[in-house]
Amino acid sequence: VDVQARAGVARLQRLSVFEYRESLRSLLGFDLEISFIKTGATTTERSLVLKMMPPDPPGESGFSNDTVKSPITETIWEKYNFITNTAVENLFSKENQSHLEVYTGPIKKEMTKEQGIQLVSKFMMKAFKTKDCKEAMDHAVQKLEKSLNEKASLVTSLKNSLKTILLSPQFIYKSYQVEGPSGEHPLNGYDLAQKLSYFLWGTVPDQQLLTLAEEGSLTKPEVLLKECDRLLDDPRSKFFTSTFAREWLSIDEIKKSTGKNDKVQALYEQPIKFVDYLIRENRPIIEAIDSKVTYANHMLGSYYSKEDLKSVPRFNRPKGLEVVVRPLHRMELTHTNYRGGVLTMPGLLSMYSGHKRTSPILRGIWVLERILGDELAEPPMDVPPIPVPKKGEKLTFREIFEKHQSNPNCAVCHSRIDPLGFGLENFGPDGAFRQSGKGIDSSGKTPDGDEFKDFLELKEILVEKYRSQIIHTMTEKMFSYALARNLEVHDKPVINKIAKEFDVNNGGYRTLIKEVVTSLPFTHAFIQ
Repeated sequence: VDVQARAGVARLQRLSVFEYRESLRSLLGFDLEISFIKTGATTTERSLVLKMMPPDPPGESGFSNDTVKSPITETIWEKYNFITNTAVENLFSKENQSHLEVYTGPIKKEMTKEQGIQLVSKFMMKAFKTKDCKEAMDHAVQKLEKSLNEKASLVTSLKNSLKTILLSPQFIYKSYQVEGPSGEHPLNGYDLAQKLSYFLWGTVPDQQLLTLAEEGSLTKPEVLLKECDRLLDDPRSKFFTSTFAREWLSIDEIKKSTGKNDKVQALYEQPIKFVDYLIRENRPIIEAIDSKVTYANHMLGSYYSKEDLKSVPRFNRPKGLEVVVRPLHRMELTHTNYRGGVLTMPGLLSMYSGHKRTSPILRGIWVLERILGDELAEPPMDVPPIPVPKKGEKLTFREIFEKHQSNPNCAVCHSRIDPLGFGLENFGPDGAFRQSGKGIDSSGKTPDGDEFKDFLELKEILVEKYRSQIIHTMTEKMFSYALARNLEVHDKPVINKIAKEFDVNNGGYRTLIKEVVTSLPFTHAFIQ
């Protein structure tokens, strides 16, 4: 059956915790931080929002911005209340007067009533992000004037107004004001401004986006593409590149499995920096797997050739600090031929390893799902456990799994998992490279019958024979993140077309983002 391309159904979505934090920061002009003794450049989490709010689980799309099925509980609502009160009190504090004056203009001795009305109006316009904000603004101003007529103080009334705004659904949720009968409709400029800003900045639209929305020009493809470039060129887009990298590659597992120190921080930052490079420099999609560029500092020196490491400046650790975020520098992999791309990054390789042993099965599942986009079903109930060697039977780790795979029920999944996982055996539990031989066997055969003797040959097979699948997977991942939802059958025609074109033309990541923001699923919504 021919499936026609169609936009997704318009749904109400709560801001993810990260988006909520960034949106608050954009509105206030500063971050809400917990009080503690500062110790310089450390990795201690200072954000009040991230400390208080429970982290969002990945939605069906695999990304945390997919919050359709994450309701607001009573406990979370209490946290919203506390954060809101703290935010407003901080905004009206003397030390933050300059941020308040962004909305009011210069305040002399005391704020005037006119400045207060201006504050409420501008704050609400930025917080609500929608076209139909005027009626709510008029109501808020009337409520403020009524409060003042009842002899309430201006500051108290203003604080209550801002708290109401920050606790309103229009701020806490992303909603698109799609109008018309049942069917497919284009998003208006305000909705596009909101959607583009949350995709690439994770926060409310800035004034330029809102102005273009008001003019009606943001719905023009050429204007939308120009704004896409502007947002990507802005430092705020690091929110997107880092969040996308962390959640696509499950990078947070690095810290869970390897602890917390300077080296772990470098291992953690490396793939994030690399994905940022791929996007900013519009590198071809396949370079996620095969690249001659990486980012490193001397904490990662043991993983790379000394010749390549010469281009990386040294860093002197200041005394008395906790974990120091040492900068990573671009490094050309001229002499380190066994590295390149995310599959060979030591932090990612160490995620699913024990202290002394690798985990080929977990590594294989990671490659299968994150790189090849091949989702595994839950194993059948009758799958037997991994066989335990009999007394006197000397089997290698690999031979044990080969025995397990001989069962047809097990072979269904393990024939796809094992070649990928065992093909990475050239890298030890900590991600260090080790030559084949002396108990290290990275050879295997893919389900398609392609044999390889080590990881380099496996990578060659992935780059050449699985190229289309990898490009298609990356296209899906980018669409899922941008749309903040799981992909549906009606998205497939658009995704298949773009992935095919990128395979032929060796398309890059930045170009892919532009294809996403001008696509039907991004610019339209369906009303049921």
